[in-house]
Amino acid sequence: MAESELKSILENKDQIKVATACLGGCSGCHMSFLDNDEFIIELLKKVNLDASHMIVDHKEFSEVEIGVVEGTMTNEDNLEVAEDLREKAEILIAWGDCACMGGIHTMRNFGDKDQQIKECYVDKADDKSEIPNADSIPSLLEKAEPVNQFVEVDAYLPGCPPSADVIRYGFEEILNGRTPKAS
Repeated sequence: MAESELKSILENKDQIKVATACLGGCSGCHMSFLDNDEFIIELLKKVNLDASHMIVDHKEFSEVEIGVVEGTMTNEDNLEVAEDLREKAEILIAWGDCACMGGIHTMRNFGDKDQQIKECYVDKADDKSEIPNADSIPSLLEKAEPVNQFVEVDAYLPGCPPSADVIRYGFEEILNGRTPKAS
């Protein structure tokens, strides 16, 4: 996204609407964001946190200026969430190595997914274990991949998780109409 386009999205707004989502991941990026302490208080003067899995279990996003995703695309539910947020967000940011590069979740790409499901649900100590029916667990995607393999991403903040300073820098740059750059 060109910085002139970024600036035009954000100009003349009293508060910028932001929505966040966690896909296949650990929520470590959101925990790192919370390490920003006083910056969050200042940020909330400029930002309206419209939706976040850390606050409420939302089913659908509203229109927002900034969307933030963390985690790997691992299943059909992740795909629906990412597509919905991409559609509703003017700017989409990928936080963390999982969202940016696939992360550790892509290790499953080296095995047979049906065998992995069997190992997780059946081959354990409980002799009454069985694979849940298809309605109770989301279907796995053929491969676990970073977010940009499915939807367009405008900015990346890598790290596992990205440090609080990196997340702060990313927000400051975007709110000032600049795309975050690696130093």
